[in-house]
Amino acid sequence: MEVDDDDPVVQEIPVFLAKNLLEKLYVFQYPLRSVSAKAEAPHVIAARIKPKIQDVELEIEIPTESRFYDRSKGEAISINSDGVNPHMNPDESNFFKSTTMDKIMYTSTQAQVEPGRYAVGLLSNQELHLNPIHGILHVKPAFQYLDKADKNKEKSEMKETDEPESDDDTPEQITVKFARTETDRSKAAREKSFGFLQKKNAEESWINTQFHHFKSEESQLERRQLLCSRPDNTINNVTLPKKDYLNSLVGPRPNPQLAPETLSMNQIRHLPLSDQVKHLLVNVKVISFSCLCSVLQVSRDTQQQLLIAVQSVALLIQGNWVVKSEILYPYSEDRSKFSGKSKLVGVTGICPKILTKARDRVLHEFTLNRVVDRDALTRATRIPTLDMKTILSHIAIFKPTIGWEFRLPFDDDFVSR
Repeated sequence: MEVDDDDPVVQEIPVFLAKNLLEKLYVFQYPLRSVSAKAEAPHVIAARIKPKIQDVELEIEIPTESRFYDRSKGEAISINSDGVNPHMNPDESNFFKSTTMDKIMYTSTQAQVEPGRYAVGLLSNQELHLNPIHGILHVKPAFQYLDKADKNKEKSEMKETDEPESDDDTPEQITVKFARTETDRSKAAREKSFGFLQKKNAEESWINTQFHHFKSEESQLERRQLLCSRPDNTINNVTLPKKDYLNSLVGPRPNPQLAPETLSMNQIRHLPLSDQVKHLLVNVKVISFSCLCSVLQVSRDTQQQLLIAVQSVALLIQGNWVVKSEILYPYSEDRSKFSGKSKLVGVTGICPKILTKARDRVLHEFTLNRVVDRDALTRATRIPTLDMKTILSHIAIFKPTIGWEFRLPFDDDFVSR
């Protein structure tokens, strides 16, 4: 490995890759629990997992004897969920084990990161043992008892409004559907759909597990599995350059093809200037040139380059720059590029081409007037009211007495340049 005089090696330690817990090690993250909060460790009374879809449920006991516990509220929640006489119900149908709210459920969702790029490291006797992570899960409280209470309320209302059925047989219309040949693209989209994931979730059975406190003897024995049991003494002489060596460890930095709203300002500043302008305009929708220079930290020498970049993704309206409609709602006129239907956009889900033309009409009106009328624009563009309201809210402010006024004041300084 190359030696950097400015960053000398201060210590070398052996590194081992432990495989005792391969495909069994998960990292639980609790985004709603504060690290600084000094709370007692929760008492887990039940735990279960679906390993294929990486789904976890934890039942946390609620200390009903605590002086901070509202017993009357807990009993009301239990009645709404399990009824007045829960002992008359089958045991599996009751959410709570007693006549009061005595537990809360925590469920997991997979984190939007690739777990294969991470490992759990344990330093022991000046040796670093790395353990590959199989999954990273976000664990948050779930409120199934509220859903159950709503269903019970709906059932009781249906019983009150149901009329006795007539004995006459009435003809029932039956719709016959024929399945079409599924393309690879439609199959991939179907497998990402909510319905498919719900079906896959229902097909896998829960596996009950036993939860051990982190200070218990069982947990200490399991933690020993993090140590490599048979260290390989083979010395790997690294001769790669530093950049190639890091890429072989963690992989190259992925090309930031993420949605603009998912990028932080720090990530945006590492992009080319044209991409910086595009990502920023997609997020803010409308901005003045002086504010754009300030946010992107552009000097006077590079303002001309910034002006060229902003003209490709935005329109000049009342001295300010507004992102183009085709940037927000991209579509292609070439149908050969798509094997299926175009992705629907907007609040109600309409064709991006229609929404682009409607927004262009709105932008044209703002080039003529400071204030526009939403109802008139909705009738002219023939798009749903919710979509028109969303378009206007991005670039204008509603004032009850006059209508929708352009969000930023007229920029005389930029226009007079």
